[in-house]
This record gives sequence, structure tokens and C-alpha cells, in this order.
Amino acid sequence: MKQLSIACNRFFPNLSRSIHMPGLFFRYRFILLFGILAMTAGCQKSREKKIVPLHAEFTTVTTILQQGPPELDVIKGEGTGTPIGKSSFVANSQFDENFNLTGTITLTAENGDTFFASITGHSPDIDEKTGAITLHFQANITGGTGVFKKASGSFEGVAHESLYSANGAATWDGSIILN
Repeated sequence: MKQLSIACNRFFPNLSRSIHMPGLFFRYRFILLFGILAMTAGCQKSREKKIVPLHAEFTTVTTILQQGPPELDVIKGEGTGTPIGKSSFVANSQFDENFNLTGTITLTAENGDTFFASITGHSPDIDEKTGAITLHFQANITGGTGVFKKASGSFEGVAHESLYSANGAATWDGSIILN
């Protein structure tokens, strides 16, 4: 025990004196408290919002669940994009008697995380000669899972379909705000 005391005195010469000084803690308590708070604040995770561009291209297949009005469709898509990688989505859409679009999208990114979006749009452009359908829509991201848990943001979509085929394509351009 004496050897430990000698070693402590050699490396910490004022240790025994400072332990026995009753006012030492009270004299420096504000400095200690400030130091602890500064260390704690420096260790906190940043909660800044990060805006990430969203660009994606998909091939799609549309299934008409109910002829309208209202027309109810399910659109399934597979493709790639930034920042979602290889991904897939399912959109549930409804067209009213004026061909106004409302619906939802659930996208599953390459890592398995999902985001949800509500969609709105107006009457699609239809080429009577070729049967080509072009639909422009707006989407608002309303959260998700994983990295998209508190996500927000928006994107514009363009869907290309045909009166004569269930197959089509879609592109999305916008931004995701990650929290």
C-alpha cells in the first residue's frame, strides 16, 4: 500500500492535498459544470436537415381495378434513381369524372427503406391517333421508414402509358428532405 502511495505522490504530487481540501470542489464547480456541458454538447448528433435531389426512371405496369368514374388503378414500377438506387413502387390512384388524379405512392429503395407520397394531377393528355397517354402529376413525400422516417419533400412525375397496353414508363424529379 505504501508503494502505491509513493507512486501516486510521484505522478500526482498534489493529489492527497487536493482531496482533503474541502472547498476545492465548490470553488471550481462552475468551471467543472461548464466543461461537462461543453463535452456533452460536442457529442450530440447533428439534426440538420439534408436536401437530396431525387431523380428516378421506372418501367411500369398498370392494372385497372375499376372502370370509372371513379377509375381505380394500381401501378407497379421498377427502376433506378438517386438516392434510392434500384427500387420499386406501388401507386394506388383514382381518377374522378373530370379525370382529376388523387392517390398514394409507396416506394421501396434498394436498402429496403420506404417512403410514402400523396399524389395529385389533372386530366392526362391522350393522343387519339396513337393511343399514347401522358400524365403529369405532383407528389408530396409524407415520411417513411429507415432513412426516410421523417422525410419530406416533393417531386414532379411524368407517366407515359398507352390505351392499348398496360406497360409504360415514368420519371420523377424533385428533392427529398432528410431529417
